[in-house]
Amino acid sequence: MGVPERLTVAVDLLDVRPEDRVLEIGCGRGVAAELILQRLPRGELVGLDRSEVAVAAASERNADAVSAGRAAFRHTALADADPDSLGRFDKILAVDVNVFWTGPATGELEVVTRLLRPSGSLVLCYAPPDRAQVTKVKGLLLTHLSDAGFIATATTHPLAGDSSLLAVVATAARLSAD
Repeated sequence: MGVPERLTVAVDLLDVRPEDRVLEIGCGRGVAAELILQRLPRGELVGLDRSEVAVAAASERNADAVSAGRAAFRHTALADADPDSLGRFDKILAVDVNVFWTGPATGELEVVTRLLRPSGSLVLCYAPPDRAQVTKVKGLLLTHLSDAGFIATATTHPLAGDSSLLAVVATAARLSAD
C-alpha cells in the first residue's frame, strides 16, 4: 500500500531540518514518522499514540531508527504526556487528530506549549470529507489556538480527487525559555 497523499503533503509542510527534534502526535502505524525520518539524518523523532497496537506497529515499521536511537514511540495520550521526560521539540505534527478542533483542547495545548521550543512550530493537518467541513474545522482550530496563546495561519492544499488538506501552522506567542 502506498503512502497517503495527505501524509506526504503534511510532512512537506513540516519543513524538517536534518537536525530537528520532531514530535508526532497520533503517530498511528508510523507512516508519517517514516517520511519524517528520511529527512532527519541527525535529528530525533518521538511519536505518541493512545493505541498500544499503533505504537507497536510504528516501532516495527521504523525499527532501524528506533535501534539507532533516532526514534521512539510512546503509548500515551497527549494530555497525559510528561513534558519533563519528553524534552523540547523544534516541530510538532498532528494529522487528523481531532482533539484540537472538537473542543478547546486546553490541556493538550498547554502540553504543546511546554514541549515546543521558542522558535518551534506546530503543524495540524486535516482532510475533512467536504468543503463545508474544511471551513468549520478551520474556524474552530484558529479560535482554539488563539485562545491558547498561539499565532496561527491556515492554508488549504488540493489532494487527488475532489478533496483537500487543511493545514494550520502555529507558533506559541508565550513560550517559556529553553
